[in-house]
Amino acid sequence: MNILGRLLYKSRKFYDDDFDWESYTADSYERRLKGDIESRFKAITNEGDLAFDAGTGRVEVRDGALHPNVQLILETIGHLRPASVHEVGCGGGDHIAHAGLLFPDIRVTGGDRGATQLDLAVARHPQLAGHVGIQDITMPFSEQWPKADLVYSQAVIMHIHTAVSHLVALANMVRQAGKYVLLVENVQCHNFVQDLTALAEGGHLYWDETHLYQVEGSTGARGILLSRQALALPELVSDSQIRAGEAPSVRRLRRSDQDSARALVGFQRAWRK
Repeated sequence: MNILGRLLYKSRKFYDDDFDWESYTADSYERRLKGDIESRFKAITNEGDLAFDAGTGRVEVRDGALHPNVQLILETIGHLRPASVHEVGCGGGDHIAHAGLLFPDIRVTGGDRGATQLDLAVARHPQLAGHVGIQDITMPFSEQWPKADLVYSQAVIMHIHTAVSHLVALANMVRQAGKYVLLVENVQCHNFVQDLTALAEGGHLYWDETHLYQVEGSTGARGILLSRQALALPELVSDSQIRAGEAPSVRRLRRSDQDSARALVGFQRAWRK
């Protein structure tokens, strides 16, 4: 996109998603995986590389370090001990492969809307063959999607801007999950607590009760945990709470708020004349 196109895009009220998902792997994902992730963090692990210490709640890594977001995901899984875990937007499969290796007693699955992403996942982690599949989380809910105790996303929902697709995705994740939903997203650019509260109050979430908590990994990453039952964790009541000490992106927050403002939640029996 040229400079003029970028300026016009940033000034418009209605947006497309951040990426063209059909060409995402070739356009940027593989390059960023090699340049940004693998140059600094351990992306592929083997047996014995990871260990979960139940006493401290930490994941220990042999010969390297995990990305803080991945550390948070694995430590949350270790704390909650779900029987099954599903990743929405599994991409190259590194995160869900780590989970399967670290917790062999937990059934792991992953979904992504990009076939080239899944090709990459199986190439990097052959053990994922048969455990990952095409899934567009912004579609009407499918009973074919794997159900799991815990469903999570890592830097996925924050990139969805088409119509109210991000709200559909959030509601779908709750319906797909039996007990927990974990969002490890960039909270500096999206008001997730505001959106989740609106969805719950409007009756769009599948669970009878929805509790919001802030979780933090041992290396500093923060996440939003939705639970079907009350937990002994810090309750999350606002987006400013989870953004404490961080510098939000005013432009991206304005854009995501415009996305959410298009939604009409619930069934409103009284409306402005």
